[in-house]
Amino acid sequence: MEGSNHISATNNAHPDLGVLRDGVAIVTGGASGIGLALIEQSIEHRLHCVIADVEEPAIERTIHRLQDKASEHGVQLLGVRTDVLSPGDIDNLAFEIEAKFPGKPISLLCCNAGVGAGGSVLGARDVDWQFVLGVNLMGVVYCVRKFVPKMLQQDAPGSVMATSSQDGLCAASGVYGVSKHACVALMEALHGEVLGRISVHVLCPNAVATNIVTSERNRPVRLGGVDGDPSSRVHPAAKRVAERFKKYGMPPSRCASMVFDAIQSGVFYILAEAEDDEGYVRLEAETRMNAILNGTRPYRPRSALLTKIFSGE
Repeated sequence: MEGSNHISATNNAHPDLGVLRDGVAIVTGGASGIGLALIEQSIEHRLHCVIADVEEPAIERTIHRLQDKASEHGVQLLGVRTDVLSPGDIDNLAFEIEAKFPGKPISLLCCNAGVGAGGSVLGARDVDWQFVLGVNLMGVVYCVRKFVPKMLQQDAPGSVMATSSQDGLCAASGVYGVSKHACVALMEALHGEVLGRISVHVLCPNAVATNIVTSERNRPVRLGGVDGDPSSRVHPAAKRVAERFKKYGMPPSRCASMVFDAIQSGVFYILAEAEDDEGYVRLEAETRMNAILNGTRPYRPRSALLTKIFSGE
């Protein structure tokens, strides 16, 4: 059943983004990459921002960097160290938000935290599955379960999005691909359940200039991580790939802009394509759907951009 006209997202959209103003934007993985770009643009839309991230020093740097901008736009920032693997951390996040912003509606929930790890389906250990699905799927589940019921109850408009990947739309590859398909499916299911009372979106980007390739730096010891300096946990080959992601990937700000455009237009599947690989994410999705409909085998079309990033060619 639809909610009141005041809170419904007609056609999954809020054509006037001003209706979200003065609400709270929660962004997991908010201290770097796409999450940081979402925080920056949320400030510009005059949303109070919650930077939830597993890396506390990065939270502090982000607050220091954005405090003046937030003050200029009349909004406040809150940083909360949050491991989305932990339901207890999500409970604490909700407590801190209520204490900082009592009575403020949650206008935007960005389930953005993610890791690029896991390896192959046949080669992955139990701890690899637990780490990658724990962050990329269950981290979204925990946030949706904690915050969306409140968003449905509040007398204010709202939007929720999750960051998946092009790997959530094309023929899956490895544990990471499995997790991102699951993320897309979760958001599809959520869209069907909320029935337009809030808008729902899933971001499926191509290569983005982020640190996702070096996610091992944040793997907990209990899930196969190692003690010591986080930077020492990352294989040198992964560091080289990460450098090419930064060099050739699309700016995170492009993804963030596409998210707000989707909230305004109602687009559910946000195909965030790199400018020099335009059309590739759509091609991947079409290729997979054609294989399903025509009874052929799954495969992934080649991308010159991704080849350059992952192999250095």
